[in-house]
Amino acid sequence: MTSQPSRPRLSRRGLLTSALALTGAGALAACSSGTASQALNSGGPGAGGALTIGLTYTPNIQFAPFYMALANKDYESTVELRHHGGSEGLFDALLAGTEHMVIAGADEAAVAASNGSPLVVIGGYYQGYPGCVIAREDSAVASLADLKGRVVGLPGRMGENWYALQVAMRNAGLTESDLTILEIGFTQQAALAQPKSDASDTSKPDAIIGFSNNDAVGLKESGVAVRTIPVGDDIPLIGASLVTTQAVLEARRAELNDAVMASSRGMAAFVADPDAAVTATRQYVPDLVDDAQARQARAVAVATAELIAPSGTYTTIGALDPSKAATMIEFLGTQGILGATTITADGVCQPLLAA
Repeated sequence: MTSQPSRPRLSRRGLLTSALALTGAGALAACSSGTASQALNSGGPGAGGALTIGLTYTPNIQFAPFYMALANKDYESTVELRHHGGSEGLFDALLAGTEHMVIAGADEAAVAASNGSPLVVIGGYYQGYPGCVIAREDSAVASLADLKGRVVGLPGRMGENWYALQVAMRNAGLTESDLTILEIGFTQQAALAQPKSDASDTSKPDAIIGFSNNDAVGLKESGVAVRTIPVGDDIPLIGASLVTTQAVLEARRAELNDAVMASSRGMAAFVADPDAAVTATRQYVPDLVDDAQARQARAVAVATAELIAPSGTYTTIGALDPSKAATMIEFLGTQGILGATTITADGVCQPLLAA
């Protein structure tokens, strides 16, 4: 996920810095160094050995469902978790055979598939979409229409932040020429923390595209009053999901099926008990012994649980509705985001756990 997700000491300035580290400015979409298991499996998709699940950022409370599933022994004993390194792309290890399933945006997987990567989405994670517009409460941006003539900050013209902005502009009847797009890397929280001294200053954003379960939470927890504006009522995108390759699916379907079911149980445990989620994450994020950071991590967990809980057509945690994939592909294609390889909903979305 490029907003990836995804990426917090006690002073206001310090807490904001901590928020950037804990909530991750899109923790599920960025890649950085990690301290969890770095197990490798270079034997190819058909080889035996550990089934490695890739977690696409440093250890973070947003990955607690998988920590909890591992701690509760929901996974088979041969399943391992692996956090990505700082220079890794979202799907690099999966395509290289180092990982066999990765947590990433289904929309990002679809875009990669349209550029020739043989990716398949086999399970759900976020059943709501995290991308949203975030503005200071003291700003004039109170609706999507208010983005007209404003400066909007986001990491870059790629990934889930970029896709979310496309949805927001479409729903507001705006085009890129109606606003100023400011590419600021994964610094959305810091960029919005201080108000603009001059409304005409285009070097600072009036609003940012961020994630409801990390950027918005991080800003609020650091004392910055913000409003969160959904990019739409019915968003044609699928966020964080469980992704594999066609080769691994064919060679290790039974193992992947077990891993998807076990991950779903971890998600259910996470939604039911955010305090247990914080406890499980301490093994991976030792700083959570600090009360302030544990409090913020819990807030992120609660916000993340809202994305994981079933809604709309979904009735099962961790399920994936293939009909949504067709809508997603159509939208991404209409926006000119897809590559030259033709993809279909049935090809990209092959759920092992139905909605």
